[in-house]
Amino acid sequence: MHRKQQVIAELERALDPTRFVRVHRSFILNLAHVTRVETYAKDSRVVVLADGTRVPVSRAGWARLRPRL
Repeated sequence: MHRKQQVIAELERALDPTRFVRVHRSFILNLAHVTRVETYAKDSRVVVLADGTRVPVSRAGWARLRPRL
């Protein structure tokens, strides 16, 4: 995970959309590091990265992520 002082929307526009996807208002994922998606609650999901980091996925983020997995 990296933190930046840049507006996340600017960062999202600058990244390669074939490799990165915004899954939450605070998180953009590199798809190469996703190992699995777990159901957290009824309509909630969490992405588990290769290093074990767990990232929340919003409903809109899931709609963007799902076709890319």
